[in-house]
Amino acid sequence: MDRLDYAQGVVMARVYEKRLLDKGKLEKMIDAKDANEAFKVLLDSEYSKSAEGVEGVNDYEILLKNETSRVFKLGNEMLQDKRILEILSLKYDYHNLKTMVKAKVSGKDLNHLFIYSSENNPEKMRLQFESGQFTDTKSEFIKALKIAEEKYNETNDPQIIDIIIDRFYYTHLKEIAESLGIDLFNDYVSASIDFFNILSMLRAIKMGKNQNFLNDILVEGGGVSISKLISLSREDFDRISAALRSEKIGRILSECVESYNEIGSLGVIDNMKDVYLGRLNSDSRFISFGPEPIFAYLVAKEKEISIVRLILVGKLNNIPSTKLRERLGDI
Repeated sequence: MDRLDYAQGVVMARVYEKRLLDKGKLEKMIDAKDANEAFKVLLDSEYSKSAEGVEGVNDYEILLKNETSRVFKLGNEMLQDKRILEILSLKYDYHNLKTMVKAKVSGKDLNHLFIYSSENNPEKMRLQFESGQFTDTKSEFIKALKIAEEKYNETNDPQIIDIIIDRFYYTHLKEIAESLGIDLFNDYVSASIDFFNILSMLRAIKMGKNQNFLNDILVEGGGVSISKLISLSREDFDRISAALRSEKIGRILSECVESYNEIGSLGVIDNMKDVYLGRLNSDSRFISFGPEPIFAYLVAKEKEISIVRLILVGKLNNIPSTKLRERLGDI
């Protein structure tokens, strides 16, 4: 990789960073008298470029999907190596695969759930999947689709679709990160898998699932081994927390378990994951040449979109500003 190839992309990323919603704008949305006013604040920003087909605040998902698509197109322009963009866009591709399988087995039209974040056109893939005639669909996607459908037909359990496709997603993600050979991307993917596994383990404990279930849902590739997590699932939360502290990102994983034990909400782990992954990129601001600053911008933009979604959902449900701030945590 020639880092100088990313010089122009880094300049573009620095410009786009300045257009991210600052804390003042987000606070203004939180303090707005209602959802309509919060939406007007949002549209007085870069989000106005994604307002096609949007008539009002109730169309916020259309706006955010449009914005996600717009930002990934910018990422495509900035990044020479498209594998880097895949580290972020792949989760949307696999979300689309889940949607395709669920649509096929249920007979429902779920096209409105597709997210367009990459060159992998979900509508085109869906048609190929339904016909059984694949032409230009990636082999990883084909295998995930076929096995998820087969397992559903065997079990008649919709949950198996998510389990199978999640495992394919993280395996694919890990392969991409390893192929790039850049520390930031390997650390980002490894930590993402650890957070997924911790969240899955705690959810399984909460549901009273056995260790065979854990063996099915946990994925390889994180810093914490699956065997260790399965063994820990039999322990109380204090012992789980203590045992995780020796791992590479053990401190934050331990805090996840402790926070869940105190609050009882798995949502807190998603927030902690986003903050941690965002901070992994913090040193990118010192890099002048290379893909890291571009990646850092895209991660920050994704986080911004998720915060905007939470604010708008909160305003539509008349959640008080104080409660919204509690839910958002560190913005």
